[in-house]
Amino acid sequence: MRLNAATNGAMRILMACRVDRPLSMPEMARRLGLSEALVLKTCNELMQAGYLIGQRGPRGGYRLAKPPERTVALEILDLFEPQENLFPCRLHQDGQCRIVALCKLRAACEAAYAAFREELARLTLADLALDPPGARAA
Repeated sequence: MRLNAATNGAMRILMACRVDRPLSMPEMARRLGLSEALVLKTCNELMQAGYLIGQRGPRGGYRLAKPPERTVALEILDLFEPQENLFPCRLHQDGQCRIVALCKLRAACEAAYAAFREELARLTLADLALDPPGARAA
């Protein structure tokens, strides 16, 4: 199971952003170790989906569009990650599998994927925030 670069970037960006103050794109890229191109593309997608607000100008940057308690991590996964990409079974790719009726790996992977989704459904951006409100910036 592996998240694509856009999903990973989106989660990290949202974990770093806050409602009360903008974070500039260069600062975000530096802080998160992401390329400015990925930050810009991902922030644009997050703005279109209603998760971020962008503000131009010298005091501009990106901030969360709603309180972090109101965004569930699973929403972001579903926005950026096609479900079939996280499942290693080839049955979904080519429809042919000689052991599908006996395969315990497929059932185990489905259970693990369900548990992964359940965990992300339980977490909000507030749970994952890198700099929660009230914390001192490093």
